[in-house]
Amino acid sequence: MQSLVTTSSVRVGAVRGRYFRENFAQGGIDLVQIVPELVTNADAAIAAAGRERGRIDLGLGAPDAAFMTAWRQQMRALRVPALMGWRYEVRCGDNGLGVDAATVDRRLGILGELPDEHGGRGLFGRGLRDVWLAQGAGRIQGARDGRAVESWFFPAAGDDPYAYIHVRDEAAPGAVPGTKVTVPLATERLPAEGRLRTIVSQLVQLRPVLEDPTRELWLELPSGAVELARLPVPEPDPERPVLFDDEVAVTGQIRARVTVRRSARPLSPGMSRATRIGGLVIRSGRAAHESTFASFEGSPGTRSLYGEVRCDALEDLQRDALERPRPQVVVRVDRSGLNDNHPVVRALYASLDRVLRPIVAAEERQTRAHLVRPGSALRARDQVGLRALNDALKGAFETPGKAGFQAGGAASPHEPLEAAEHPARRPAPGEAAHEPAAPAPSAPLRFKQSLIRLHPGERRGVSLLVDPQRIPPGTAIHVVVDPGLGVNLWAETVPEPVRGGWSRVSANLRCRVTADPGTRLSVLAEAGGEVAELVVLVVRHHVAGWVREIARKDEDAQIEAHFDPETGVVTVYEGRREFKALERAARRAGLSKGRVREYLPYRMLEVEVAANTVYAWAAEEILGRRLAEERPSDPVEYAAAVRREAQSLRYRAHERLMRAFLDDEVYEGRVRVMRATS
Repeated sequence: MQSLVTTSSVRVGAVRGRYFRENFAQGGIDLVQIVPELVTNADAAIAAAGRERGRIDLGLGAPDAAFMTAWRQQMRALRVPALMGWRYEVRCGDNGLGVDAATVDRRLGILGELPDEHGGRGLFGRGLRDVWLAQGAGRIQGARDGRAVESWFFPAAGDDPYAYIHVRDEAAPGAVPGTKVTVPLATERLPAEGRLRTIVSQLVQLRPVLEDPTRELWLELPSGAVELARLPVPEPDPERPVLFDDEVAVTGQIRARVTVRRSARPLSPGMSRATRIGGLVIRSGRAAHESTFASFEGSPGTRSLYGEVRCDALEDLQRDALERPRPQVVVRVDRSGLNDNHPVVRALYASLDRVLRPIVAAEERQTRAHLVRPGSALRARDQVGLRALNDALKGAFETPGKAGFQAGGAASPHEPLEAAEHPARRPAPGEAAHEPAAPAPSAPLRFKQSLIRLHPGERRGVSLLVDPQRIPPGTAIHVVVDPGLGVNLWAETVPEPVRGGWSRVSANLRCRVTADPGTRLSVLAEAGGEVAELVVLVVRHHVAGWVREIARKDEDAQIEAHFDPETGVVTVYEGRREFKALERAARRAGLSKGRVREYLPYRMLEVEVAANTVYAWAAEEILGRRLAEERPSDPVEYAAAVRREAQSLRYRAHERLMRAFLDDEVYEGRVRVMRATS
């Protein structure tokens, strides 16, 4: 290893301010984001070299001990806040164009610039510098045009975002061009080797490389085993291998080629959408972005479907966005999929819905699972329960008006009644009482409801609430709506506050008859520099409420129930084992087959399953907007947040809901338990 490099040799990088602010608001990066960046960069380097065939070597394991010693010595000498040690790292090498010191300087000069002609796949991803910066260190080795280079990347000591040094820059006659990039992993353990194989061989962003016969991707596992990564291809249905293959219109100028295939057997949903085999893979150019079923995610009718969507216009839109001062990118900066707030992406999803709707319906009919029709008494009770369920959803999506902009006063100095009655709960003498943290102030501008449903042609009144303390009366209000909506404000400026202390602006919102059911549209209101968004889901049904029907299907499924907000139907899969067991118990209790669903345990399970599915959907919708600016990087944290929100909805509504769905005799104690006679 070379001697220590002096501080005068340190090169400091720069960052475009807009890029740094927008691209790093999302936090950490994991293997699912690191591996695509490395492999697609290597693939682009091979393509730039003009080689007929290319090899990419991807390895995961412990770092070299001699390198780690030299790294620590160098970082201590430079006195930079770099990562001093790591247990595992990812290494990716290729036989492409290669790099020299000049190439490294050009690549690492300014973070946020578009890649040059041979600059790799930085258009859709964070870029290699982003990956290194998120991990706290990086290393690149390469040879090009008879010169070899080794550069180290680390955080800068001062106010600059990052720095790098060339620890090796020398002539290397006869050296084979190529590049090797190393990324340290800030983790204490790696996934199991089986999971690593799955990530590399099934990752959506790697599909173009794995499917290319001129590329070889070799994977070196931590155990030392080296194997060729291959994409598992589903076995097509021999009778109906292709269900749809045609171009569809996305917008007036943009079209996409959609191919929907059917596998011979149902496909595993996998651990995540990023590595599942099923789904329609959206592609543009050489890039693959995500696997999606649009609004039919989780539907049992999609279990055997796979295919692709090719829309090359996405690449042009992304490049055009990155050249604008305030871009609206098509692909999320963390490369986790398409930006579903982009109007073209939403139009693409709507086009996919139109293609998938008849296919998914036909797939569900193919299962030969018949719908179970309950008796008239049960249907009448369902209507009472559905009204209560819709009232709960309305309250979940509705923002409180009175005192809704105030964070609340100081805590009461007196103990609550429960604590006063239980001395064991009182703090010990000298122990400081716990003071809850003050709640965050509410947004000064917001719609009374965050999510509403409209069917094509429907008109509805909405309310915009304004905090007059932060947005004074007389401030102009500007409203922008997506195509498919129309809005008329009753006032163009913030009015004087009402008795409750807030200002209220009413508006008429209309959904045009040309709007496609299933699409999500937005209304954006701006006043005093604050922005509020109202999301509109275009639905098919006309009933008052999100849920119009509970459908019972005699089909076994992995999920208990499925809620389709577009049609308002909650489908409960009563072919599952727990339902069949209760059905046998009901028959042994003397109930006829037509009255099985009146059996109290069966009815309670049915209601629980349907309600919990709707609670979970509502929780996801609420958190999707509440956490839009702070997406949890930890999947466990996000899953826990969804569960807490669903449990909160259940806590507020479930007791009343059960009373509405079940007969009064259950709560009045008129149900008797009879001892079984032998």
